[in-house]
Amino acid sequence: MPDTHEPGGEGEFVILPDRDGVPSPTAPGTGVLATHPSGRPLIVGALHGDRLLVSRTPAGTVAVLGFCPVDRRLLESRLAGSRTPADMQRAASGLPGSHHVVVSSGGTVRAWGTLAHTRRLFHDTRSRAANRADLLAAGATALDETALALRLLLPGVPHPLSETTVWQGVRSLPGDHFLELTPDGRTRTGRRWTPPHPELTRAQAAVLLCEALSTAVHARVETGGPVVSCDLSGGLDSTPVAYLAWQRATRLVALTLTGLTSEDDDTAAAVRAAGHMPGADHRLIGADGLPHALEGLFDTRPRHDEPFQGLQSARFLELARLARSAGSRLHLTGHGGDEVLTAPPSYVHTLIRQHPLSALNHLSGQRGLRRWSVRQTWQLVGDRRSYGAWLAHSARHLRSPMPGQWRVPPPLWHQALRLPPWITAPAAQAVADALSDAARHARPLAETRTQHLALENIRTSGRIARLVGQLTAEAGVRTAAPYLDDRVVEICLATRPEERSSPWEFKPLLREALARTVPHGMLQRSTKNDMAEDVHTGLRGQRRRLAALCDDSRLARMGLIDAGELRQACLAPQRPGPLPAALILTLNCESWLRGRVSPTPRGTVTGGPGP
Repeated sequence: MPDTHEPGGEGEFVILPDRDGVPSPTAPGTGVLATHPSGRPLIVGALHGDRLLVSRTPAGTVAVLGFCPVDRRLLESRLAGSRTPADMQRAASGLPGSHHVVVSSGGTVRAWGTLAHTRRLFHDTRSRAANRADLLAAGATALDETALALRLLLPGVPHPLSETTVWQGVRSLPGDHFLELTPDGRTRTGRRWTPPHPELTRAQAAVLLCEALSTAVHARVETGGPVVSCDLSGGLDSTPVAYLAWQRATRLVALTLTGLTSEDDDTAAAVRAAGHMPGADHRLIGADGLPHALEGLFDTRPRHDEPFQGLQSARFLELARLARSAGSRLHLTGHGGDEVLTAPPSYVHTLIRQHPLSALNHLSGQRGLRRWSVRQTWQLVGDRRSYGAWLAHSARHLRSPMPGQWRVPPPLWHQALRLPPWITAPAAQAVADALSDAARHARPLAETRTQHLALENIRTSGRIARLVGQLTAEAGVRTAAPYLDDRVVEICLATRPEERSSPWEFKPLLREALARTVPHGMLQRSTKNDMAEDVHTGLRGQRRRLAALCDDSRLARMGLIDAGELRQACLAPQRPGPLPAALILTLNCESWLRGRVSPTPRGTVTGGPGP
């Protein structure tokens, strides 16, 4: 039965320069959302569940699209005294929430999204920008085979190639940059944000984090309608968000999935947490009543503007439908908590150079926790390669054996990059060439390896949250991830990594931040269910359907994979380790391509993403 709900997620819009003759992609239900001071269209599209705040001053126009808990009067007071696009950018930066900002002043446009990529911007060669890559690609732009081949990389596409899109001529804007469009058709980008120096103690950061996270949740709930829903997994990320939402919600619907693993201790933790929220509508949803974890791979409707990067897309949509049937249009999740609250273990690389005695203690704890060998531990602390040198090294070792389940190598600048065995030799060479080219000019996202990898992880998490939002919008539900708001991200990155993370404590920063806000019993969880069992069950039960995706494979027709090799991997028993994740990455790409225009068979990889 088709879903009849109005879209409730992020809007779809195109940003146009202040000049005539620029084509604007249009679709039913779209219109002019904001204009330049000249009267020409500035933003064209549809809002769906987003809020639009427009302020007009003598210096120009500022539009904020998304969630931003400020009113026009406060925005205008911040803009007072602005004279140039740069002035207006500085005044509009730092607004709370999760949104895009578009500034038009003196014929020049400046626009940006969020640090975590939950709100992204894309731009093309015609001096246009949009919040979805496919809006710019519609009807004219071909797929980029090398960019698709990069998306087969495990564990993911590294910076700066992560800023490419699967569409030729369309690039994404890094979250720490702004995009500038000029009336003469030029496009440039510039840095708008620099990672903070991590100098806050845990106690200092805890005060700031409590305020920022509480504001992020409370403000959403207060504008989200009479019914708000949330995840209540029982884990340490979603549980505090649920409690903060309960504090402000007229009616809270908390959803808990049960039976995902044979050793399910999430459900009991969720039930205990719900006991601290009297009046909340707590619903236990059995996994046997939901689509299985891999069902989304067989749905080829073109919802996303890039291949999905995770699992359970069909479950996300079904949960959104359940939330909507309960009256909710806003669903809160704990997504992103792992990435912002926990520093990558590579923090010991920096710590040992700054505080050797303290570092030795942490190093010993991390080694025991993660089962690093002596050789791996020494490699982590002794490696001095630049980021570019690490990329070049990775390009030469893409076909090396994948690491086993145990003693996974510690991250250096990133986790070790590997390609799956079913990728073709030309595609593997294209990926290696792209990495080698990027290595010649690449600069890390931050000064230290810890901050760099933390930002990489946060951006990856944000991109997945964005795609989940595109999915749940079909059910008329906005999905929000408060941990990925700019303010929360900044506070966590400004905290000393060794105080944000610890081999002896589970998410100590969050515990201290909410110790006086959330009941003590809700912060005692120190375990996290392993969802690998759920994935392996899906792979075993669906192996023949997965193998059928190799019939007339779009990836194979493009020359990127060997369909027979992929089919064999789908049918073979799946052992613990990275290979199932590589299989799912590939099948996500295959599924996404089937929902798009079929590519012309080429047999070889052509083109390639720019730096």
